[in-house]
Amino acid sequence: MMITPSLAEVLASSYHSPQLDVEVRLNTNESPIAPPTGFLEEVGRRVVASSLNRYPDRQAHELRRRLGELHGVGPESVFVGNGSNEVLQTIFLTYGGPGRSVWIASPTYGMYAQIAATTRTEVHDGQRSESGAIEADTIDRDSTIVVICDPNNPTGAVEPETLRQVPSQRTEQLFVIDRAYHDFDTRDIPEWSGDNVVVVRTFSKAVSLAGLRMGYCVAGPDVVHALYGAILPYHLSSLTQLVALTALDWYQELTRAAALVVSERDILTSRLVKLGLEPYPSATNFVLVSMGRYDAHSIWEQLVRRSVLVRDASRWPGVTNALRITVGTPEENARAVDALADILTKEVPC
Repeated sequence: MMITPSLAEVLASSYHSPQLDVEVRLNTNESPIAPPTGFLEEVGRRVVASSLNRYPDRQAHELRRRLGELHGVGPESVFVGNGSNEVLQTIFLTYGGPGRSVWIASPTYGMYAQIAATTRTEVHDGQRSESGAIEADTIDRDSTIVVICDPNNPTGAVEPETLRQVPSQRTEQLFVIDRAYHDFDTRDIPEWSGDNVVVVRTFSKAVSLAGLRMGYCVAGPDVVHALYGAILPYHLSSLTQLVALTALDWYQELTRAAALVVSERDILTSRLVKLGLEPYPSATNFVLVSMGRYDAHSIWEQLVRRSVLVRDASRWPGVTNALRITVGTPEENARAVDALADILTKEVPC
């Protein structure tokens, strides 16, 4: 497969996630397991019985109530949006903007900086330790917002538990904790909490509903009230609310697939090590792998030619010569590893 001009245009865009026609797609951290047929049939029945001629519940009261039950809070502590990106954007619109700043420690999820730019929020660049962790005393005290991705994307690393004490010591700052990969983090620890803490979650990973674009956050009632003051009216469609409510009815069955992903993640990591590569320890549904003496971008291109798509992380801030591989089905993972093995036997090291 040739690398076309259209691909080059996609790679030049602000969010580098090319959508290519390939047989194995392991580049966007989706679930490799589709929702059960019974769930889809239930969604269909509810859609037929719905009233799409009417506007949706403007503040998604029932969905917020059910999500609140899931997290042990009232509906007044839940904000819902079209994917966690809209939730993050609404937070930046509400608490960021001109004259305000956000602290972000790279390498981390690239959308934080992009949303900061679009909301005219100044970015304060944070530092990480040699192990890749955030140390409490490095967090800028002057930033209005502090964003922490735990586990982190793209490294897959978890943050030290001592970091959870920081928000209570910095009550003048808003701590946004992105827990998109919560269900793949097997640590038995308390969730982030505090009056100045916003915990962001998504249905796009462990719930197997990336196509739904449903995210939410759990925060104090005052924060949630402020977020609803910034969002456009009727922003969450009736269909999104309907499918999300059905997903909550099926929640245990939908999230059961996370255990399979964790198992496959560990197998994939072991296979990458056997190839002589250096995968980062991961508590997510992906593995960031250092390509060592091989050129990561060249390897990425050759994988695409073999109809295997992973993320090219070779030019990401704070990441050196790496690829990020989403955990797929056992068959997809084997296909990716076999393709890598074939490429490495022919590739000349840098």
